[in-house]
Order: sequence, then structure tokens, then C-alpha cells
Amino acid sequence: MSGYQCVSSPLYVGNREPVPIKIEEITHEAGAAILSQGFDIDASDWPDGYAISNEIVTLSTHQGTHIDAPLHYGPHGKAIPDLDVNDFLGKAVIFTDLSDGSHMVEFDHDNYVAKLDAFQGQANAVFFITGAWRRFGDDSYFTHFKGIPADLIELALKRGYHLIGTDAFSVDPPFVSMSTAFEKSRDPAVLWPAHVLGRSNPYYQIERLHNMAAFETSDLIEYIALPVNLNCGAAWTRAVARHIQ
Repeated sequence: MSGYQCVSSPLYVGNREPVPIKIEEITHEAGAAILSQGFDIDASDWPDGYAISNEIVTLSTHQGTHIDAPLHYGPHGKAIPDLDVNDFLGKAVIFTDLSDGSHMVEFDHDNYVAKLDAFQGQANAVFFITGAWRRFGDDSYFTHFKGIPADLIELALKRGYHLIGTDAFSVDPPFVSMSTAFEKSRDPAVLWPAHVLGRSNPYYQIERLHNMAAFETSDLIEYIALPVNLNCGAAWTRAVARHIQ
């Protein structure tokens, strides 16, 4: 594969998001009426009777494939506009875990570290492929997926990687599993550990990568995932990637 392919999940009304996506369409005909207001112009005066269309969209900044900035993890972190755009393009090391059962990805520690070391200085991101993207559009996409252990992320951050990606709904494990673990242990450390790590060791997340089949056997890919310049703790991205090795 020589060209880039889209690795972003689509956004559309009715895709079973926890926060429903709403799109108010202003048609070409309605646009003619709106843009003619206040002038001696009739809607029929527009070429073909059409002006320009528009859409008013209501959705969360965490819907679809998106970048999380440190502000998302805590009130003192940087927002999207404060980040360097160069941090969101480059090369990513790929780790794939398509096994069943666990709420967390699992890798041999020594092999994991060796692969991080092998690409240290060449890549600035680590992407985890869990197969979760294949359930996109199904309710289970939001409830059954694998999180990334905070210690694995910390090992990557110590080696200079600053963007951690996943094809799952979240970098942390499902909400129910974390909440249940807390109810049993009363240990705050089990609540959103990968996100909370970003308070003391700021880094970026890209969640909900999509269409990752072509990269499941890759070691290294090239990617571009520039966030929309929203003054928020997260922003959508049209992420693309291509295989390197």
C-alpha cells in the first residue's frame, strides 16, 4: 500500500452514539430564501433557483475519531490550540492484540519494550489495534473493548512517544469494568488510569481509529491526524495512514 487511507470513523445521525448526533440541514432552496432577505432579490433569481446549502451540527468533541489534549485529563492541561501541529503527523509503532476475553490489551513485556526501543527516535506515536473498530455501528462498540494499561503508555512516554492511539471507544477500559473495580476496591487508581496519567505526564490520545485491517500486521505506519482547531480539550480529526513496514 503506497497511498494514504482514511482511518477515521464516520459521523452520521442514528449511529447509536451515547450522545445523539443531530444535523439540521438548510437546503439549497432554503438558502436562497435566507440569503435574499433584505435585498431586492427573489429566491427564483438565483441560478437554477438554488443558493448554497448549510448544516448545523450538534455533537460531542469526543464523537468520531478525535484527539484528546491534556486539558481533557485535568483542569490545568493545555487545550487543542496550544498544541504543536507537528505532534500530529509522523510515524506510529503498531501493536496488535485481537485476542478475546480481557478488558485490557496484553503483550509480552520484553517484546513490547524491545519494539518501542527499535523505533525510538523514528516514530512519535504508538497505535494499538484491538479489533474494536469492526464493531462500529453496534451497541457493543461502546461497552466491549480493550483498554491500554497505563504502565504500557508510560513506557512509551519515557521513550519520547507522545501520541497514543487506539481503535477502541476509549484508551481506558469500559466504564462498567472500571466502576465495578472501584466499588470492590475503593481504589481511585482504577478510575480512568490512562487518562489520569496525562495530568502528571502530559501526552495526547487519538481514540476511535477505524478501518485498521490493513495495518494489523504492520510494525510501522505513517499517519496524519491534525485536530480541528477548537479551543477545547478534544477535537475531531480526519486521520489517514499508510503502511511503511
